[in-house]
Amino acid sequence: MNMSAAINMNMPNVGVAERRGSDDSLPANMHRLLNDDQRIALNTKEQFGWFVAFVRRPLFQPMEVVLSNPDGSDFMRLEEDGSVRPFYNVRTRDFS
Repeated sequence: MNMSAAINMNMPNVGVAERRGSDDSLPANMHRLLNDDQRIALNTKEQFGWFVAFVRRPLFQPMEVVLSNPDGSDFMRLEEDGSVRPFYNVRTRDFS
């Protein structure tokens, strides 16, 4: 039996492993990590019920702040200039 078969037998229904490790999905100092344009846009979105779903921190790339609408059906990425764009790279089963 090869190694991948042995791993799959031990963990039959496990999805993609958590790569964040011990880091939280929302950093404690998140508002300090945002620039002024992003803070203004986030404040405006929060007034309409949107909230920060998570923050992606890919290696060697800028941080990505991802917002969600109140019912969790739509996700938007908060850009550096404060604009928002649709964000489709979300596994919604991770939020249940």
